[in-house]
Amino acid sequence: MRVGRSEWERCSATLRVVDTRDGDRSMVLIVEDDDALQALLVTILTDEGHRAHAVADGVQALHAIARQSPAVIVLDALMPVMDGEEFARIYHALPPPHAPIVLLTAAAPPIAAELGARVGAAAVIRKPFEVDDVMATVERFTSGSVVPT
Repeated sequence: MRVGRSEWERCSATLRVVDTRDGDRSMVLIVEDDDALQALLVTILTDEGHRAHAVADGVQALHAIARQSPAVIVLDALMPVMDGEEFARIYHALPPPHAPIVLLTAAAPPIAAELGARVGAAAVIRKPFEVDDVMATVERFTSGSVVPT
């Protein structure tokens, strides 16, 4: 789904990217419209010492990033309001630094890889996923930045 120009202008007027070098490098932004998956991801990430913040669409993600830059973005491909591809296009147009994107998708392997390339994903994880795969991928991008518990 594409966001109309007025929605993008409303978002971009308030956006500024916070440099992660001055922020919390263990913060993971989860952009997922499925409430159960949001809850699962937040639980497994916080259990492993990360701070996790979940939002339901790309517009909410852009607003969250304006408040605090994440270390990693776990991004669903298909969402209402603003999908993963549109979010990534806008996000990558913002000034750096940019957090790595881990794309979650139910698409078949060749389509998942193509979608991952289009969004500039550092990694692609297919749904349904193994919790260990998500954790290993997030850890790869946040190595050494877990909050002690």
